[in-house]
Amino acid sequence: MSYFAIALLVAVMAATPLPWPPSWVVLAVIALEFDVSPVGVVAAGALGAAVARTGLAWTVGRFGPRVLGARQRDNVTYLAGRLAGRRGRMGMAALLAASPPPSWAINASAGLLAVPLGIVFGANLVGRSIVYGIGVGITNVAAGDLTDRLRDAFGPLPVAISLVTVALVVWLLLTLDWRSVFEERRLRLGSSRSSGGAVSRDDG
Repeated sequence: MSYFAIALLVAVMAATPLPWPPSWVVLAVIALEFDVSPVGVVAAGALGAAVARTGLAWTVGRFGPRVLGARQRDNVTYLAGRLAGRRGRMGMAALLAASPPPSWAINASAGLLAVPLGIVFGANLVGRSIVYGIGVGITNVAAGDLTDRLRDAFGPLPVAISLVTVALVVWLLLTLDWRSVFEERRLRLGSSRSSGGAVSRDDG
């Protein structure tokens, strides 16, 4: 299998919200079954994931606001302003690098929050390289479990949990009143009042 095909496979998995098996498991199987360089598999997989997730963030950032209502747009713009400073961007970079499930929703949210695409790409590239490197590196001692993990990932319960989690994260992003969270330290659903304009971005 070529490295381009590996990168493309991981890119498709990263760009769609379907409940795929863990990508490091897929890469580990490829490294074992096709006898290709583990380093090359990790590099191709990390690059494919980073490119796809950056493309996802760009697409959502470009077209997502057009389908939101005025309150949702204002709410998300407020949150984006709060995260625009150096501290907020570092936090988003760490979250993107870790990519806890559901990673698709997290990267889509990064696009909606106008996180710079360079941060999205760099954080995903570094994070995926580390995770894939560790995952592929330890598979020689657990090779017998990989097939079972691939099969179990497509059971009805994992599929349902994955889709519900993606929907829940996106819903919370759009529905939670972020002004109340930051200014009143209260969790409230729905916009409580007009923001009076977006928060100015502070890169300091």
